[in-house]
Formats: sequence, C-alpha cells, structure tokens
Amino acid sequence: MDSASAKHGRNISRSSRPRSSTKGPLDQPEHPLGPESPGKTSTSSMQGASDNRVYTGASFNELDPLAPEELSSAGEKDLSFLLRYDNYHSLSQIDIPHALRSEFITPTSDETLTSSLATLERLLTEGHFLLAAYLCGTILTSSSISPTDIKLIFALLYTRLACLELSGNTIIAAQESKALEDLSSTFYYIDPKPEAADTSDQKNSSYSCHIAPWPLRVLAIRLQSIGFGDSRRGIGGLYEIGLEARREIMRADVTPAERDIWRRRLSDLGIRSANALIEMGDLNAAKRSLESLRKTEPVNETIKLRMVLLLLLTGDIDAAKQVCGDLDETGDTIFKPLLSMSEGRYSDAAHEWRALLENKRADEGMVSQNLAVCLLYTGRLNEAREVLESLVQANHSFSSLVFNLSTVYELCSDKSVQLKNGLVEAVAKQPITGQINLDRPNADFKL
Repeated sequence: MDSASAKHGRNISRSSRPRSSTKGPLDQPEHPLGPESPGKTSTSSMQGASDNRVYTGASFNELDPLAPEELSSAGEKDLSFLLRYDNYHSLSQIDIPHALRSEFITPTSDETLTSSLATLERLLTEGHFLLAAYLCGTILTSSSISPTDIKLIFALLYTRLACLELSGNTIIAAQESKALEDLSSTFYYIDPKPEAADTSDQKNSSYSCHIAPWPLRVLAIRLQSIGFGDSRRGIGGLYEIGLEARREIMRADVTPAERDIWRRRLSDLGIRSANALIEMGDLNAAKRSLESLRKTEPVNETIKLRMVLLLLLTGDIDAAKQVCGDLDETGDTIFKPLLSMSEGRYSDAAHEWRALLENKRADEGMVSQNLAVCLLYTGRLNEAREVLESLVQANHSFSSLVFNLSTVYELCSDKSVQLKNGLVEAVAKQPITGQINLDRPNADFKL
C-alpha cells in the first residue's frame, strides 16, 4: 500500500491512530519541545468562554468505576514520592503562537483545594490542556494535598500525563511517568482485610487489589516504555494487566455490569498491543494479533474501525476488506472511501466522501478533510483549499485540519506565512467547545 495513502486514510480517527516512522506529505510531525520559559501571555480565548456549568472538582474521584472499596482503608500507603517538586518539568508556551497563549493559573496561598480542583475541571472542559497540566503539577507539589489521599493524587497525576500528551509534550510525560517506578510491585497492591477472609464471600477477597486507577496504569505502560527506551516493556506491561483483566472476567462474584467493563478493557488492550507491535516494527506479530482479535471480538463499529486502520498501516488491504465485511445498504460508512484511498484511487474516494456528506453527519468535519486530501492528490488544489477553509469558517480547527490547510497554503501561495498567521488568528477567535486542544503549538500551523 502506498504510504501516503495510509496516512491520509488515518486522518479519520486521530484518537486511535498508531504512530509510524514514515511521514506522508500532509501528515503531521511530532510536536517539538521548545526551551523552558515562563511564557505567560494573556489571551481573549479564556475570556470568551461562556459556560454556565458549575465546577466542583468532584469528577477527580470518579476516574475508575471499579476502584476497590479497600482503597479508603489504605491510609498506610504514603505517596509522598509522587509529590516531589523535582518529578515535574517546567512548562513553557514559547512554542505556542501569541494569539493562542493563555496565562498559567497558579492558586493563591489562601485558595482551597476544592477551588483549585474546580478551576482544573473548567480548564479541562474548555480544552486548555497545557494550562491544566501546569495546574496539576502545581497542586501536586503544594501543601494542600495529603500524601495519603490516594485517589486524588493518582487522578491528578493521570490528568497531568494525559494533558501533556494531548498538548504535544509526550516526551515530558514519558519522563515524568518514571516517578511511578514499577506499577506491578507489591507496594501498589492492597491485601484483603483479614476479617473479610472469614466471610462466605471468600472468592471476592482472595485477590489483591491494585490501588492505581486503570486509566493511569494503561497510560503509564506506554509512557514508561518511551521514557525508558524499551518498547518490549510496553508489550509486557499490556499482557500483564491483560491477564489481570481475564482473571476479573472469570470471577464468579462480579456483577454483569462489572464483567462488561472488564471485557471492554480487555478488548481495548488487544488493540493497544497490536499498535505497540506496529510501533516496534514487528508487523508480522501485529497481523497475527489482529487476526486473533477478528476471530474473538464481537462486532463493534469502533473496534472495527481501529482494526481497519491498523491493518491498512501494515499494508494488508485484503485483511482490512475482510474486516469491513458487507457495507451498509445505505452506503453510509467510511470504510469504502477509506479503502479507495488506501489503494490510491483518490478520484473514486473523492466521490465517495462527497456521497457521505449528502447526509448530516457528526463527523462531517473529518469527512470533509479527507475529501480535501483526495482533491489535492487529484490535482484540484484550489478546490481542496476551499473545502479546508470552509471548515475553518464553520469553526472546525482540529490538529490535522490546520496542518493540512497550512500545507496547502505553502503549495499555492508565495505568501504562505501571512496566510498561516491569518489562520492562527481565525482559530483564536473561534468559540470554545472543549473538543480540541486550545494550547496549540506552532508546529500545528507549520510556523
């Protein structure tokens, strides 16, 4: 499969896209890390937020719906090693265009922890991920948080690492994840209460419980594999918690709702494992892994799409077609144009993307962007520019869109820098929706 074709097909689902060592002409590069500096410049984007929602910070206690009940009695677990100031890097806005910069928020000395958490919750809702990461680090290193407040510490650490990754600072997140050390060590497990062992529910109390929330464990496995430069560590970690998920599914005392959550987690780990194998360059193992998932996973549109994207990345178009199966009678599916792009049939794909736009879709922005990519590859540069600019005018500004439009500006004009600066200004004036990262680096706009 043509490498560029695979890249642009993957623009459909940025959240599940795997990384690759090759770059297509319109694919977005890794965000570079700039030098550290305060970079505190105010912007009107924060002032333009109109949200009547009441923020309480309560969401940070709801990160893991299956958190063990014994967690409340784990006061002897001291997590002060995660509250050290030197665990966290200084964050900078030097790589963010001036029009998109916002002032870092630092809690005052008399501000309560609840107030700080409410502010953090608002930043996350608005999409200020870099600002949220900064505030997480400030709270974690302040005196307002107890080293035995396990739930809150882990929730803030997860938020910090996730926001760093979402804002393009994956390398910093990978370095900071090392502070967790070995998440499989006995320190992170709670043994069942002695009095519980004498009850009739012995099976429920026969397993040790992990005190870290599941999302943090999954995220830390990937980040630590990057931080320690050991990709096999990531694979091993995924298989290790996969065994734990299987064990929980097979327990006789779990409720149907809990078993369903564990099954979804196990399914997600299967996709992540295949993705990690692709990143390692072991495409044969990734194909075998995906093949086993195809035979065992129930039909699910999201899982189906993720598998198709991974198979296309490996170049196995025939297997991707098998996963797609029979197309919808209405033709309202992204698989058909996606496969056409993968085979280099951009003209056919353009017609298929247009057909999808005839009906109102929730993913209309992403569909239109892929249409623009097809138009570009068929030589219709002006049409591609019109489509992308119309998306910006409709208040779309996701990362791949602004990057692709910036590339089109470079191809069609000698004044691309001015056009890209104008694009930054247009994005800065868009209303806050909370669906995209507002703290956008220069690399998004190819500046």
